Amino acid sequence: MKRLTLFFCIILIFVAGHARSEERIGHVTSIPDSIESLDKKAVFSFIIMSDNKGDSVGNRKEFARMVKWSKRNDGQFAIGLGDHVKKGRDNGFLDFLKMDEWWHDNFYPNVADGENEFYGKGQDDWGAGAPIFDVVDLVNRKNVAVRENGCEYHARIAVRGYTVHLIQLHFSDEPEDETLAFREDSKKYLIDTLEGIRKGEKDIVIVAAHSHTGFWTDNLNESDRRIVMEKCDLVLSATTHFFGRRVLKGYEQTGALVINTGSITHPFGGSPAGYVEVHVLENPLALVVQYVNAKKTKRELQNHGLVFIKAIGGDISSPDFHP
Repeated sequence: MKRLTLFFCIILIFVAGHARSEERIGHVTSIPDSIESLDKKAVFSFIIMSDNKGDSVGNRKEFARMVKWSKRNDGQFAIGLGDHVKKGRDNGFLDFLKMDEWWHDNFYPNVADGENEFYGKGQDDWGAGAPIFDVVDLVNRKNVAVRENGCEYHARIAVRGYTVHLIQLHFSDEPEDETLAFREDSKKYLIDTLEGIRKGEKDIVIVAAHSHTGFWTDNLNESDRRIVMEKCDLVLSATTHFFGRRVLKGYEQTGALVINTGSITHPFGGSPAGYVEVHVLENPLALVVQYVNAKKTKRELQNHGLVFIKAIGGDISSPDFHP
């Protein structure tokens, strides 16, 4: 009888625990099934774009759609992952950044190989692409601390009671020697900056680097990788022009969401021309991260593989939606 009672107690504990888990996960993943409803539910949103290679609203419909959709969605800022200019091309993007007040004031660029080539002697001219910051007057923004090397920074972006910490690192495609392209000094700056962030209930931490092969976490030692995965919420890479998630061993469903941000105008490998849109939800605090297809004429809620939900301090899931 005692064994039977114990057995039923164990079953009840398991069922109750499973129910609580489903309730918690369900609360995070049961987001609205339309993009319009998601817009309304979000506290705020922002976008992430990469590899436009000088393209802008004047010559690419995909870029123009991204700009229009972000403004319609009340986007608060835009993060760039580099290769925003290309030597020998028109580079209308630079004029766009100067003329569009919102983008001038709210775009946070990355220095990558395209910037090095455009402003310097070549793609391997480490840090030469720093003048891209001058185009948006980044150094004079009170919420941005640019390093003495001129090409890396920590931004504290305050939005509706939240603080988004953005750390931009310099890691370009060239030089081919990754120890030279992604310097130990940059890694130390990353870890020192992360350890200096006192993460509260309304802090969101994002780290970005263009990278060499598509996911720069591969270039960290085990200790640094653990700090990044456990302190950050989003880890961003680019260069491959292909959107996707990198699942690190031991962090299959937890830790930072590690993604490659694709390309808004030069996609590769089957990815559509697109950009990353992030909606911030409350109760519980979570990020809905999706790769929006800008080839389409209508902005849509994405489906499995193109959308992830990162619960801050919790799980990562990739749900299916059937609007």
